[in-house]
Amino acid sequence: MESIVTDLVEVMKKETNFLARERAMMIFFTQLITTITQLAFQTLDEEICAQCKKEGFRVDRKSERTITFLFGTVTYVRRRMKNQANDIRYPLDEFLGIRKGLRYSSLVLRNVSQLGSIMVYRHVSQAIDCLTSWQMSHQNVQQLVVKTGELVQTRSTHESRYDGVIIKKKVPYLYLEGDGVKIGGQKKQSLEVHRFQVCEGSQKVGNRSEMIAPHFVSHLNRQKAYKEMMAYLQAYYDLSHTVVISNSDGGSGYEKAVFDELALGCLRHEHFRDRYHVHRKIKERMPFVPQLQHRMIRAIEHYDWQEVQLVLDTSESLIEEKEAEALEHLRLLHHYLQRSWPYLKSLKARGIRDPQACIGTIESTHRKITYRMKRQGRLWTKTGAQAMIRVIDSLRNQEFEGWLNQYEALPDDVVAQEKRWQAMKRWVQKKPNFQAHEGAFKGQMGEGKAKSAPLGQFAKGLNQLIMTPNYL
Repeated sequence: MESIVTDLVEVMKKETNFLARERAMMIFFTQLITTITQLAFQTLDEEICAQCKKEGFRVDRKSERTITFLFGTVTYVRRRMKNQANDIRYPLDEFLGIRKGLRYSSLVLRNVSQLGSIMVYRHVSQAIDCLTSWQMSHQNVQQLVVKTGELVQTRSTHESRYDGVIIKKKVPYLYLEGDGVKIGGQKKQSLEVHRFQVCEGSQKVGNRSEMIAPHFVSHLNRQKAYKEMMAYLQAYYDLSHTVVISNSDGGSGYEKAVFDELALGCLRHEHFRDRYHVHRKIKERMPFVPQLQHRMIRAIEHYDWQEVQLVLDTSESLIEEKEAEALEHLRLLHHYLQRSWPYLKSLKARGIRDPQACIGTIESTHRKITYRMKRQGRLWTKTGAQAMIRVIDSLRNQEFEGWLNQYEALPDDVVAQEKRWQAMKRWVQKKPNFQAHEGAFKGQMGEGKAKSAPLGQFAKGLNQLIMTPNYL
């Protein structure tokens, strides 16, 4: 300890200003921690490998590996072990949770991905440079987020992910919503994020309202998002005594029939048209009579079709010189309200009196995705967008750390597929054994054929065809 203090004092004396002195102290402590960590890893490797030998493994060889932790970069030597079945393990890597092909620890994956979900990759790179003793380019940040998103997606979408759920929840009301949001894609493509969310209601926390037990599912493929939400509902909830209340804008893929399937087996299903989209439609179709827009919204809230028809007639009478465009707007609004009318009745009018009712919130929950993925003209590849979506949803569902804490805890079929792929790759890369070539044999037809006969003419042409060139 005394020698460490003496060395630290000497390091501090060498610098002449405050910033340089503190930077030198940071480098000193980083080097000290990495040295101690190397020695600790060496001791751990010996203890863990001794346990593996009892399980039938033997030391195959030693190899060096460099891993970046939050406290610094550590280079250490660990043992590779193999059993009679040729199963290969790196016990120290498994103990530390360091995955194959990565140069960063699990905590670095977690923190960088969380930062990447709320700020651009260049800002994440700058934050790392400012707050740690090591650096990471924004390209590396992107690769790390994509790798983490794929890792989480593999674990969170497999069929066996809900095998541990034994007791299902029984709740009186369940609120289910779905909607899509557009984001910019590279190469002039437009990507759509399909989202479903479910919660058990809302509650007051201070001056704000928060959803109770929310769960979010997002995907670039609507069918996959739908199947994930279906699997979640069937795994966690017993819907036989539950009233499912769904809400959507009625767009393609979000019709009432879709939510009927999600609410399969429930006590009762009530579907609503999203009020935000209804109000926006009214303002879009009635811009020439702004004084009647509020009256139309109030008529819908009271569920009074006669008042709605009266407002439409009044709007038509106020159109100057029967403008064709305004008449077309009113006609489209009339048809839209007719289609949506069964879904505009209020909760109270349907006999639902839940003090914790939570409906019409999906537009506000888009913000986690839109704030990160839509601003400043950002363009995404499908792989990068899907990885970012998965990271954001896992963080919101509080599942992110749980999936990252599973070291190679993949389902058996995924592990078997990976082993088959590796075996095939090794077989293809093998250099084939050299075989000496005996050369080409010259063939000719037997003698005794008349040269004027057809068979003789054929034999003559064949000999000319396979004649060896003079330059060989």
